[in-house]
Amino acid sequence: MKRALIILVLLISLMLLGIEVQIDLDHLEFLRDHFVVEGESVIGYWIYADRLPDGNYRHADAQGEGVTCVDDVARAAVLYLRLFEISGMEQHYDRAKEALEFVLSMQDSDGDFYNFVFEDGSINRNGPTSRKGGNWWAARALYALAKGARVSQNLDPEFSMRLADAAQRCFRKIIGFERDGLIQGYTDLSSVVLLGAAELYSMSNDVLLGGFIKRCAAALQSKVIQNEDSIFNGLVDESSPSEPRYFWHGWGSRQLEALAVAGEILGDDSLLEISTESFKQSSLLLINAGPLYSISSYLQLFPQIAYAAESAISAGFRLYHLTGDRDIAAITALLGSWFLGVNKLNQSMVGKNGEGFDGLEFSHVNKNAGAESTISMLLSLERIKRLPEEYGDLFSAAIEVLTPVVVLEAESMRAGLSESEIIQSTGVSGSAVTKISGAFSLRQPVTLVEASYSVFAAINEARTNEVVFTLRLGESKSEKTVKIEEKTVQKLGVLKGNGKETTLTVGGKLSEGSFDIDQIILVPDIVAVYLVEDDVSIVFNFKGCSEFDEGVSVIDGRVFEREKSVLQVPVLPVSLIEMNGFVHLDLLKYFDNNGIATSDERKTANFDNPQGLFGASYISSELEKAIDSGSLAVEDTEFMVNVDGNDNFRLTGQALTFSAEMFDKICILGAANHGDYTGEALLIYEDDSQQVIPLSFSDWCGGPSTGEKIAFEFSGRYDNTGNTERIKCMLYYRCVDLLEKPLKGIVLPQMPNVHVFAISLSRAEPGSQEE
Repeated sequence: MKRALIILVLLISLMLLGIEVQIDLDHLEFLRDHFVVEGESVIGYWIYADRLPDGNYRHADAQGEGVTCVDDVARAAVLYLRLFEISGMEQHYDRAKEALEFVLSMQDSDGDFYNFVFEDGSINRNGPTSRKGGNWWAARALYALAKGARVSQNLDPEFSMRLADAAQRCFRKIIGFERDGLIQGYTDLSSVVLLGAAELYSMSNDVLLGGFIKRCAAALQSKVIQNEDSIFNGLVDESSPSEPRYFWHGWGSRQLEALAVAGEILGDDSLLEISTESFKQSSLLLINAGPLYSISSYLQLFPQIAYAAESAISAGFRLYHLTGDRDIAAITALLGSWFLGVNKLNQSMVGKNGEGFDGLEFSHVNKNAGAESTISMLLSLERIKRLPEEYGDLFSAAIEVLTPVVVLEAESMRAGLSESEIIQSTGVSGSAVTKISGAFSLRQPVTLVEASYSVFAAINEARTNEVVFTLRLGESKSEKTVKIEEKTVQKLGVLKGNGKETTLTVGGKLSEGSFDIDQIILVPDIVAVYLVEDDVSIVFNFKGCSEFDEGVSVIDGRVFEREKSVLQVPVLPVSLIEMNGFVHLDLLKYFDNNGIATSDERKTANFDNPQGLFGASYISSELEKAIDSGSLAVEDTEFMVNVDGNDNFRLTGQALTFSAEMFDKICILGAANHGDYTGEALLIYEDDSQQVIPLSFSDWCGGPSTGEKIAFEFSGRYDNTGNTERIKCMLYYRCVDLLEKPLKGIVLPQMPNVHVFAISLSRAEPGSQEE
């Protein structure tokens, strides 16, 4: 079955076509606007764009910060400069030039930069995300100005000199914050400064610039993590100078790109080699997990954002451009497919008018589309477009990642008779950990393909020294003595998947003390993807796994088969209950979520956190005052509401069936978590005719914005630890008139962040319907 061969792609010249990519600038143009900065009219970009229920967008500011900023406008300048370098179009240059004029307007006399502008045109000089001090916005301004100076050098020498002078003044100011080769001591911020310095150096060979590039590259190289037993392998440590433990986040991580650029400038092949090898090693995690948010004492998968994806894609493009490494090009194209829907939810992160959506969450896409997300998406697509067209099959929505990372919340695993307890906490994944104080055996069914997986534990607090961990998955076993370190992600061993749903067991015994497990993380030692249209699999093996040839291999068909659960629409027969002149669907036995918490439930109820055991919830005692004999009266309808135990279900495509009767109106009580959601339900009548009705609900604490009405307003809510937060939250309802025929069923949409608490029907009064 296996064709043991490396992807055979000839090196091509820049004269050949790149990957076919549509770069749609329409939404970016929507964000573009005239602003006033201290009395001067300039062109900038609105920070946010909120999606309306009809699918359109409205401009939005960053509350308390401003309406536009250097961070985003500098990004736009870089985008248009890159587009101009390819197209030579005057419009692209004009857009870059006006963005650079905005950036110049935000520079202070000492060379440093402010970030935000308030709506009244005044500069935000004091906010923590806007004030001067050698910060991110100064670094981004430096890079944009320096790139602009180089690109316009022959086209517009006078403008180029203005930009170069401003960039030089910024550079001389920002290196005043250098600590051992790093600006402020951070590798991520320093990488952007290095990229800007490199642009300036290409024009002047300035000794000061060259010295910084050399010092910064050495400091970055020292922070590269090269340890196959670490989940950070191939990443670059971003922790603060005072923090002894590794930390990394996806957004803004340009260290490998900066190392590669420094290697070219300094003629140091070792820098190119370490950045290339590190990129390949870290890609195992970033393809299998997506552009994850961060890794610290635990792995934070979400939100996954365009800014993080772009950082990795830009690094890959730069490395391929400098080395011609074909594996790097393949990885980079594959990373770009995240935007097309090769992600956990199989949803595109690009809107129909070129919107870059603000984030992929655990169970939904945030379809707001601000400047950062939109420009980061466009920067990514511009890089992908410049890869050779031979890699186009790897930039596609028709790809399945066969080896996804699996993250288990320890508190959700079956503990059985383990000497353990669940502890709610802050600063941990899922708002809870499992405290282990003796013999333990945590179990969870998982389906892992037939590949090797490194098993990690995210450890929170530790009050013991060594633990002998025993791992088991079917016939695969592993035992390892681990020296426990708190606030770290530690490797427990290696297991082999079997392609079937099998119980994973993580066990062991402590002789003394205790420790807290936050997560169990299973990371495949390879990447395997299936190209649906070509019916081939591609395996990336950079860890020397014996099952596959080292490097990148092409294999006919699906290299791994695994059991898949077939998604079926649950058909739920419900009884009808008459009360106070209304007919109610008896949904109680189907409720699977406790979102309205009594005093005793306030620490365990969970309305808004589908990823964990604990979350925020409504306060039952407030609602109970409005309920009479189980009924909540709202204007001209009533709802049968439960406040004891589970009180709602999430919408997962349920089909509710009941005995057919004539009704004239249906009303639904519900709310959404994590944003507003627009959808439709399908009504089924006795003659099998259908009626589509809107079923949209707004965020429970955001106010009605999708056409529904407020059924009840709470003065506060319980947070995920049971404390009261004074945040107004609401239950909403919406009613729809029915057709004049017997109704027998309702098919609900797939919108898991929307909750339904009750459905009521009303009959027409005699003689009220038209003949």
